[in-house]
Amino acid sequence: MGKITKREIIAFLLGIFALFLFESIYDWEGTKKVVRQGYRDGYNSVRMDN
Repeated sequence: MGKITKREIIAFLLGIFALFLFESIYDWEGTKKVVRQGYRDGYNSVRMDN
């Protein structure tokens, strides 16, 4: 088995990014809902801590 090259690492990271991008576009409504819920939860969490 050979060494893992820089080219293989870059290809792997680009593949992960492409999957993330494809999933975000494919389920855009779900992505917006989850982002808004996360923002609301984080905002409310910070407000409660103060």
